[in-house]
Amino acid sequence: MSDFSKNFEVYSRALDVRTQRHQVLASNIANADTPNYKARDFDFQGAMQNALAGRIGGSLGLARTAGGHLGGGGDGTPAALQYRTTTQAAVDGNTVDMDVERAHMAENAMQYQILTQLIGDKFRGLKSAMVGTQG
Repeated sequence: MSDFSKNFEVYSRALDVRTQRHQVLASNIANADTPNYKARDFDFQGAMQNALAGRIGGSLGLARTAGGHLGGGGDGTPAALQYRTTTQAAVDGNTVDMDVERAHMAENAMQYQILTQLIGDKFRGLKSAMVGTQG
């Protein structure tokens, strides 16, 4: 596999994992007022290692008690969701800290933007190399 395709695969997987983390963080924010909701997150490095190795870390299979039941292989994502440790839970048992969620969301969005810029730079460099060899 060429160096370009290896880099593109890593960037592509990283974008997928960043997107998944964004969805988890958005879910936490959406459930900030839900009684007994526990904030979730996952380890980005571990999820990236799973994604690059082709492993599925967060899926749970469903028990099939009848022949017509679907197998339900889980969500097919490389991240294993964990409950976030909290400093103080709300009276209703909710563990979402909006300041923490917003900080994680901003950091994740910034990392996503950096990845898209890196991919764009790779394509611009490739385009420049192709145009340079034609003339």
